[in-house]
Amino acid sequence: MTNGIRVSVVAPVYNAGPFLHAFVNSFLIQTLPGDSIELIAVNDGSTDDSAAILDDFAREHQNVHVIHQENSGWPGKPRNVGLAAARGDYVFFADPDDEFGGPEALERLADFADEHASDVVVPKMVPRGDRLYAQWRYETTQIDADLVTCFTTLTPQKLFRREFLLDQDIRFPEEKVRLEDGQFLSLAYLKASRVSILNGYDFYVIIHHPQQDHLSAKPVDPANYIGSVAVMAENVEKYCTDPDTGDRIINEIYFRKVLANFTNSRVATHSLERRQAWQRQQKWFIDRFITTSRFEKMDEIAQVRTDLARDGDLDAIVAYARAGSVDFTFVSARSKRGNIELAGKLSGGFSDGELPKLVVIDRNDKSRIVTIPIQLAKSQVTVQIPKETLPLMEGARRYDLWLSPGRGHQNRRIEGPDRPFSLHFTDDRDVELYSTKKGNLSIAVSRGMSTQARTKRKLKRIIGR
Repeated sequence: MTNGIRVSVVAPVYNAGPFLHAFVNSFLIQTLPGDSIELIAVNDGSTDDSAAILDDFAREHQNVHVIHQENSGWPGKPRNVGLAAARGDYVFFADPDDEFGGPEALERLADFADEHASDVVVPKMVPRGDRLYAQWRYETTQIDADLVTCFTTLTPQKLFRREFLLDQDIRFPEEKVRLEDGQFLSLAYLKASRVSILNGYDFYVIIHHPQQDHLSAKPVDPANYIGSVAVMAENVEKYCTDPDTGDRIINEIYFRKVLANFTNSRVATHSLERRQAWQRQQKWFIDRFITTSRFEKMDEIAQVRTDLARDGDLDAIVAYARAGSVDFTFVSARSKRGNIELAGKLSGGFSDGELPKLVVIDRNDKSRIVTIPIQLAKSQVTVQIPKETLPLMEGARRYDLWLSPGRGHQNRRIEGPDRPFSLHFTDDRDVELYSTKKGNLSIAVSRGMSTQARTKRKLKRIIGR
């Protein structure tokens, strides 16, 4: 143990006054002894009361240390300053507008890293507020983690063995570049002897504060942004020892980052000049990194977008983005000769000749997928779901409904109704259309009362009168 300290928490602070008490207190309640953990808060020239709040904490708690510096304009330098001052066996980079998920967070992380000799531990993080953060990557603990999965989380909130970072000279870029944490993480993931993913506990809460002035909300310079992705891709080419894994990592960051503007909400708001700037940088990245081998390993959506970016037809790119914005609003459901007829409305970028389709997926057997055409009649659309799609089986069966905008687009969930729609069929099916916890439209099919039993019950009621 270095100086008796197991974990150093490093936090860059800039005008985070409203959130500092919750953040620091989530550190102070950690179950590791107070003399075995330290918080190094680097005040990056805050103009609010952040400095005073931090100094108050430092006076009251010996394991809270504050470094004041002139504003650097970016989180890279204060993180490096904090790393240089850290004394722990491990370093955890946190943000002062977030919180640790529970008091055992640091102890569990350090114990796991000790047991498995992990240089990097990716902890389960959960979102709060309007922030979205995919949870699938934390489904299982992975002692030797899949690196492609790791590259889907490039935020710095991870546990790092401090000696590893120092020996490998891994630091954050200090200039004003986007995805500086991605550049740091790409080196850490690829140079580490072992990278692990740890679930089973909400280690960290990543919080969206609408009132906060986030760097990520500021306009992106395509050359700066895609240039950072290129640095990550170069790191992969240089340090990834398995060519196939390297191809899949590059494809992953390419799709999420380089092709990030292929949505109508972004393209529609871009000026012609900005569309041209994105396309130029995308084509440059494609020419440099997207080899034939990598292209062949992409799914259809990535291949379609790659071809569009490479061809440079801006009108086609806009048309593609608009087609992907189509949405189906569910209105009602009724039984029709043993089938289910959904009624609703379409909005977004669709044409009469290229209507989207409804996709029904059996939740118990996701290989059972049925695609059904949507029919347009005046201002309303209908979908006929054949009874064979929702057969009566043993036990309840649930189906999730998706909207398919067409080739080269991602399917999207359909918003469910405010109240369930219940239908009964003569073949004893009870069908309920309902909203999931996330508000998506799904269908439940179960065995109901037979027609004969219903008739007997009706007669009994009549006779009883």
